[in-house]
Amino acid sequence: MLRLLRLLLLLSLPAAAVASDALPSGHAGPVQALAVLPQGALVSGGADGFLYVWTADLVAAKPVGRGAAAPVLALVALPAGGFASGGQDGALTLWPDPPDGRPAAQLREHAGPLVALAAQGGLLLSASADGTARLWRPGQPPRRLEGHRGPVTGAAFRADGLPVTVGADGQLLGWADEDKPLLLASFGVPLSAVVGLPGGLLAVAGADGLVRLLSATAAIPATTGRHVEAGRGPLAVLAASADGSLLAAAGPGGGVSVWSLPDGRLRHSLASGGVAVWSLAFSADAALLYAGGADGRLRAIDLQRGVAVGPAMTTPGALRPARQAAIDMEGARVFRGCGGCHSLSTPPSGAAELKAGPHLGKIFGRPLGGVSGYAYSGPLARSQGIWTKQALADLLSGGAEAPPVAHPASVPAVEDAEDLAALLRFLEQATKD
Repeated sequence: MLRLLRLLLLLSLPAAAVASDALPSGHAGPVQALAVLPQGALVSGGADGFLYVWTADLVAAKPVGRGAAAPVLALVALPAGGFASGGQDGALTLWPDPPDGRPAAQLREHAGPLVALAAQGGLLLSASADGTARLWRPGQPPRRLEGHRGPVTGAAFRADGLPVTVGADGQLLGWADEDKPLLLASFGVPLSAVVGLPGGLLAVAGADGLVRLLSATAAIPATTGRHVEAGRGPLAVLAASADGSLLAAAGPGGGVSVWSLPDGRLRHSLASGGVAVWSLAFSADAALLYAGGADGRLRAIDLQRGVAVGPAMTTPGALRPARQAAIDMEGARVFRGCGGCHSLSTPPSGAAELKAGPHLGKIFGRPLGGVSGYAYSGPLARSQGIWTKQALADLLSGGAEAPPVAHPASVPAVEDAEDLAALLRFLEQATKD
């Protein structure tokens, strides 16, 4: 049931792909949320529960913090500065500007995962898998919004300030000052995302692979509407440029579609090599489109040329992973306990480690103290052994032949034999670089 919800709500770990180590990395799991701050920096949130602030060119990243050690599912830049994040634990976390690693506030109103956020002026709108939304005003208790029959999957503000939500029930609802919601549109398919556009337009993404464009004057309830087709498979995420001239959509089937507005002309159709795309955001000047993948990587697309840009990202019209492999999902689940300290991939040449522990890129067959520049303990640095599956299993299970790490107690034990086997399978797949 959880994986089915994630298809609509971005809640589960999809099958990942192993990407080139030249692509920006930091997350130990899918990049599930992106937001561009007013000064142009990019914030990313992942299934590993971590947040990073990246430079606009994705060359450098700074870890921000971990809201409640829960996967991050939603991000939004706040007009007054800073940003807000939503987690699988239902928490709404507010971060200051500039972020200093400590949240300004953490608010708990939702009983289920918080999957979507939107902001306009001093208002903040949150949507949850618990079937409700909240409208937050400074200095006031949040307004509870109920009307969807099932999980609420998307949130936005219309140009006239009307808060709107979409849900797995296929409904687009508006929330005026009255207690009851306005039924703006109803479709026969689950909806996954909504964005507000200039002129009162709303773009709505569905499980049928269509993006519907609805005007503020559309008949209520609307069952049809102008639409653009993103391709086969469900859509999970939408993004619009700040001026509303560009719209992008993507989903678990991989690939990104970009249209110009208001004409709805397809500008780019970008392949992703099968990597599911879970998050999108346009740069402040709309020159780049950022895409967050199930493989934990970020891509930047030059929208003038329609090509991936950045270190070693030169394949035209593609968000290319170096290779694909089916990832052991149980092992990925177990790895969440390791991802706080270790990244799966080798950092780009010359880049520093993004996490406290040494990276795991190409770990099997690597000398025990083999990451150049990392301050290993004396016994491990002098060890002549190499990392094998058995050596790692001994370390994680407390075996007698475990490698001589300085602080064995700091290595979480994996006591369940099936979990340990799944983790080793996952690492063998995901650390090949």
